[in-house]
Amino acid sequence: MKRTMRGLSLLLGATLFVGCGGDVSAPESEGLTEEGMRTEEASGVQSLASTQAYCDDVNSWDSSWTNLENQVLSLVNQKRASGASCGGVWKGPTAALTLDTRLRCAARKHSKDLGVTNTFSHTGSNGSSPWQRINSAGYSYMQAAENIAAGQGTAAAVMDSWMKSTGHCNNIMEPGLKHLGVGYFYASGSTYKHYWTQDFGRQ
Repeated sequence: MKRTMRGLSLLLGATLFVGCGGDVSAPESEGLTEEGMRTEEASGVQSLASTQAYCDDVNSWDSSWTNLENQVLSLVNQKRASGASCGGVWKGPTAALTLDTRLRCAARKHSKDLGVTNTFSHTGSNGSSPWQRINSAGYSYMQAAENIAAGQGTAAAVMDSWMKSTGHCNNIMEPGLKHLGVGYFYASGSTYKHYWTQDFGRQ
């Protein structure tokens, strides 16, 4: 999905359960929102060599981008520690998420793809789904979720946007999820410039 209005912060995600379609809402005051989750038996994993090759282009990362990714992880865990209201439903405190470098690879790959192609969708420019990207990065999951956003220039701003969106907030506060990888990419020539992906998982 591509938007050309400048200055609008975007959120996207799709709530996906095996056998169900996506749930999309687009309140103009918040930008586009769609949040995604999938639960299934553990998925197959690529060979170590193919996983390493898949992640090669995102292993070296701008240190300021890595700092923003780390800030998001910290803010997520602050929210999980204190509890939060998602769409008016209270979600109690839950355990912190730990950084998983495979999920970070998948998240970075997608944020980079969005920025380079100047698009905004859970579907990659090569047709990949979040679940395929997570698998390609070598993460075998029982449960996975993805949040994406574009246009927010700081970790605090993107977290504020996600927490104000029910589906994104639910993913952040989901107690069944255990790991998180965050990807931030800056594309100066693109419409939204700032691209964010959160990939969550449980093995």
